[in-house]
Amino acid sequence: MSTQVIDVHAHHVGTHAIERIRDEGADHQVRLVTREVAGKPVTRVEVAGRPSGLPLLPQLSDVAARLAWMDAAGVDVQLVAPWMDLAGYELPPDDGLWLARVQNDSAAALAAQDRFLPAAAVPLQHPGYAVAELRRAVTELGHVAVQIGARVNDLGLDDPSLDPFWDAADELGVPVIVHPAELDVPERSRRLFLHILVGNPSETTFAAAALLLGGVLERRPGLRVLLVHGGGFVPYQIGRLERGFTAAPVQFRAKGGRSPRDLLGQLFFDTVLHDDDALRHLLDFAGAERVLLGSDYPFPMRTDRPVEALDAVKPDGVEREAVLGAASLLAGGVSP
Repeated sequence: MSTQVIDVHAHHVGTHAIERIRDEGADHQVRLVTREVAGKPVTRVEVAGRPSGLPLLPQLSDVAARLAWMDAAGVDVQLVAPWMDLAGYELPPDDGLWLARVQNDSAAALAAQDRFLPAAAVPLQHPGYAVAELRRAVTELGHVAVQIGARVNDLGLDDPSLDPFWDAADELGVPVIVHPAELDVPERSRRLFLHILVGNPSETTFAAAALLLGGVLERRPGLRVLLVHGGGFVPYQIGRLERGFTAAPVQFRAKGGRSPRDLLGQLFFDTVLHDDDALRHLLDFAGAERVLLGSDYPFPMRTDRPVEALDAVKPDGVEREAVLGAASLLAGGVSP
């Protein structure tokens, strides 16, 4: 029997969520804003007065188009996560909880089809609310993962205030997808699309370093974290993190006793790298059981043929099966 091919990096905003935002969002500082661009209407989602970086792409909610793309790409199942532009961490906690619940309800409706697995949104600006919504999403709605930002406004992911969330994710056995958002960046970073090309992997690297050096992973050895976009710069700069573990000045030293390299087994990486040599290095660095097929559907930086991109680096049979099946990431939660 052939391996079921799972795409672990895809985004979704369902029609249910869009309708709820249209009908109720203004009461929660979330609005749909449509303007004419080159003679055509373009809709963005405005959260706390700030518009989304990209328009509300039709493919985010068009299930038929998504299924057609999956069939053409050789993908059997997508792990669908929210759009990080709608994380809403800048909202007041009650409004952030409303937005997370709307997205999670919408993702659960999509997951009623057997080709989708949902990943939850949580309002991390209020860790108590985040824990409650994570429990609801996993135990009541059937979500198998949770997606969070690479930081929560100005807080790093190792901030002690976030401990209740990490404890709950560990207890529930769900993997945590760390995905950067790119809204609050200076204009100098937006030129040449650099906020996406360089900013996103940089943010992921900051987040991973916080988890490795800040004690989050060490205190929770069962926790599994997926770093998108190939893990940012982690696979290339692990030696620098390792050196800093012992060489950093005392006031900046790591908060745990285990080195970053010792904790790498809790980190997973997707294949969205757009380069054969980089993907081959990632497989050698992490091992195929911790490298998982991803596409970043439906955004401009997606990999349109992720299975072909994997096959281009000529993985052996064991490597290929491990990457395509995602069993190592999903084993502790609800498997497809």
